[in-house]
Amino acid sequence: MAMLDIEVMRSVAEVLKAMYKRGLVQVKGGNVSVYSGGLVYISPSGVPRHKLEWSDVAVMDLEGRIFRGRPSSEWRMHVAIYRKLGSKGVSAVVHAHPKTVLALDAIGVEPEVNLLAEAKIRLGCVARVPFITPGTWDLAEAVAQALNASGCRAVIMERHGAVTVSSGLWDAVDAMESLEDLAWIALSLASSRR
Repeated sequence: MAMLDIEVMRSVAEVLKAMYKRGLVQVKGGNVSVYSGGLVYISPSGVPRHKLEWSDVAVMDLEGRIFRGRPSSEWRMHVAIYRKLGSKGVSAVVHAHPKTVLALDAIGVEPEVNLLAEAKIRLGCVARVPFITPGTWDLAEAVAQALNASGCRAVIMERHGAVTVSSGLWDAVDAMESLEDLAWIALSLASSRR
């Protein structure tokens, strides 16, 4: 195994804390990862997001071998995305449970990225995956395939949450925030038209 990158581990913990403060994840919900040096640095399962420390971050490889910690129950999704999109420059994955995105999806309204210049730039487009049981290889493969086939940097998972990808962790978070802001505006517009 390669030497562990403590700075990457720090960034994983810092990003998830920021997402909790922003209301994008619950106390033990959501997960983020970085693929670097052949290793996946991923947020742990069961650790409260506001108390996360770098030493809590789990480390594994793309074969699912765990070298350190207890990875998120969604580790399969992160691994599947890196396997499918790593060659396209994706090295950061953010999975959140943004309330407005889920509300918009529940009423059947697709977020239109052209509503906001920032959303178009950060997301490109938004793909969607129907409900599949969380934590499964079926969901992992469906999300990776949706991102790959669409070229989008975001995917909404019905009744579950959203995933954004990028070449950098903060950029992936920026994309998630952009998706949530876009959903808030789209939901407001949809409500005003009823």
